[in-house]
Amino acid sequence: MSALLALGPITEEQYLSDPAFEHCEFVDGIVVERNLGTKPHARIQVKCSRKLDEYLDSHLGGFVVVELHCRLKVRGYPRFRIPDVAVVLGDESTEQRYLERSPDLVVEVRSPDDSLTSQLRKMDDYFENGCRLAWLVLPEEKSVLILAPNAAPRTATAGETLDGGGVLPGLSVAVDDLFV
Repeated sequence: MSALLALGPITEEQYLSDPAFEHCEFVDGIVVERNLGTKPHARIQVKCSRKLDEYLDSHLGGFVVVELHCRLKVRGYPRFRIPDVAVVLGDESTEQRYLERSPDLVVEVRSPDDSLTSQLRKMDDYFENGCRLAWLVLPEEKSVLILAPNAAPRTATAGETLDGGGVLPGLSVAVDDLFV
């Protein structure tokens, strides 16, 4: 379960200026510590990044990053989320300290201490800010929950493939490849 690092609400400026919060998210004025992933979590993160980066090398312009701070607006207030893997399409500058929007595709790898509800709330924040596709990787189940705004979620399991839909046309990633 995520832990709170500050006793009460702080400002966005305090969040951004305190190095102790570098790997934390910022939700409604509260600093929320992210759960650290396990070795399998980290390996899945790298595998997703590699597959997505290989796709972008031969297709659209854009970039893939891990743990990029994304400044989102939810009900008019700033939130900073840090997806495990993010695909940002277009010519967005990589020099900025954080992304001023949601990535086009988000990958979150569920850590053992993450609740499914908290992960789905994050996805809602991303979608509210323009994300078009999300993969929630569930290592314990060896499956991926595929989410898109205004669409029913679906699950990909062993023997199936993930695709990039309209976001990354032609992308194909075997679910099994994420868990070896």
